[in-house]
Amino acid sequence: MHTWLVYLACLTCCLFSAHAAVVVVATNETYLDRIAAFGPRIPEEGIYGFLIEPSDRSGCSVVEPARSENWIALLERGGCSFIEKVRNMQSSGAIAVAVGDPDHIGWTTMFAPGDTSDVEIPSVFLSQHEYLALLYLSKLFSTPMLVQMLPDDLLTWPLLDVLVIVILSPSIMMIFIYISWRVRQRQRRQKDLAPQNVVTNLPVKVFRQVERKENEPEECAICLEDYVDGEELRILPCRHEFHVGCVDAWLTTRKKFCPICKRNVMDDHSTEATPLLDV
Repeated sequence: MHTWLVYLACLTCCLFSAHAAVVVVATNETYLDRIAAFGPRIPEEGIYGFLIEPSDRSGCSVVEPARSENWIALLERGGCSFIEKVRNMQSSGAIAVAVGDPDHIGWTTMFAPGDTSDVEIPSVFLSQHEYLALLYLSKLFSTPMLVQMLPDDLLTWPLLDVLVIVILSPSIMMIFIYISWRVRQRQRRQKDLAPQNVVTNLPVKVFRQVERKENEPEECAICLEDYVDGEELRILPCRHEFHVGCVDAWLTTRKKFCPICKRNVMDDHSTEATPLLDV
C-alpha cells in the first residue's frame, strides 16, 4: 500500500508540473516553461500575445497598461509572491504572465495558498536559460515580440487516458509486486523443505515390540500414536524414528528438520548418534 501511495503521489506531481512552451512566432523558437498550480489552464489552441517586460519587472505593483491590447507580462522572480505578481499583472491588463528566474538554474512550480478563484489569467514559470533567452530576444525587436503560449500535452489528454495512467498503472505495479513477493516466498519456502527423493531414500524399519530397546520411544512424536507391530518407521540421520507417513509429510511440506532435535536431514552425518539413543 505504501508503494502504491508513493507512486500515485509522484504521478500527481507530474500532472501538475508538466512542461508547456512559449513559441516566438517570428523565429519559431520554442522555450519550455512550467504552468502554475493556480489560475486557469492555457487553452488547447494556445494564447497569442506580445511579450512585454513592464516598468516594474518584478511585477510587485500594478503598472500602466501596455499600448498593445493583448500583451503577456515577462516578469523577474523575487520581491513578492507568485500570486501577487499574477494579480498585479491581471489588474494591469495582461492576458498572461511568464515569471523567470535570472539567478538560479532549475524548475519551480508556482503555488499559492488560500483562495485563488479571482485569478483569471494563466501563468507559467521559466527557468534561468529560457528566461534570459526570451528577455534577450525581446530586446532585439524594435516592436513588442509576438509569442504563442502552448499548453502541455499531458493535461490535454482524454479523460480515459488519464484514468488509465492514474488507476490502471498503479494496479499493474501492485500486481507485479505481489507476484514477485509470492515467488520469493515460494523460493524461500522451498529452501526450508526436503526434496521428496531425499526423504524416500532415508532408511525404513518395521516396528517389532519384542525388539524395542528400553530407551526407544513407543509412540510417534508427530501424531502421538503408539507404534503397532508391523508399522514402518522412517529413521532420520539423527536416529530418531517416526511413522513413515507422518515424517514424510513433515519434511516435504513443513520443515526439513527433525521434529525432535531440529537437525537438518540434508546433512550427511548418518553415523552421528544422539546422546539419548543407543546406536
